[in-house]
Amino acid sequence: MSKPPYVSFFVSVAWLLFAGGADANLTESRPDDTGGVRVVQDDSSVPEEVLAIGEPGDPFKAHEYEYMQNTYDARGKGSCLYRQGHYGESFPYLLAAAKRGFKFAQARVSFLYQQGLGTDPDAEAAVGWLSVAAVGETHPAIRNSFREVWGRIPDQHRPNYERVVEEYRSKYASRLHRVSCDLSPKTGSYMHALTCRFWDETIHLDIEMILLNEPVRFFPPDADRGAC
Repeated sequence: MSKPPYVSFFVSVAWLLFAGGADANLTESRPDDTGGVRVVQDDSSVPEEVLAIGEPGDPFKAHEYEYMQNTYDARGKGSCLYRQGHYGESFPYLLAAAKRGFKFAQARVSFLYQQGLGTDPDAEAAVGWLSVAAVGETHPAIRNSFREVWGRIPDQHRPNYERVVEEYRSKYASRLHRVSCDLSPKTGSYMHALTCRFWDETIHLDIEMILLNEPVRFFPPDADRGAC
């Protein structure tokens, strides 16, 4: 059985994923680790065993600290390499974060599959990842791009892509990975920023704050965390 033809993506996708300033909308707040408080840090250090990140776990079980830190590290590393144009290096890191429900990573993986950058081109994977990035609370550009792409799929291929969309959303939707996303105005700006974080960060933050009786300070959402 031959695969459906590749689906053309639109300028809005390319602008969102490639524009240098676009990443300010996806850089999320990172707790400070001063004062001995052990908290999840949203930085771009190299994650350990990133390729070991696999399929969804138990959506009813809270995540361990190491699981969340490893995921944030993978996302940060992948995003940094992606912005520098190192697509082959960025792909496994972004894929790891995408599999754990992070929407910009999912959108970027979709684009890499569509363009064949850093991986073999795959139309089904491209549509699947964009579809799951577009569901729920997400950036309007992602949702609009998926609608445009979906509108260009020929009727005879719709059943196959409907199956693909259902499969990806059943595995990689943010809520299934205990991830919540929020689209809110950036501080001091009318621009909205999409912020995705693990629900279970609060477990670690609250415990440490109670035990050490020290406040946890947060970096601003658009803080630059430096090089890869």
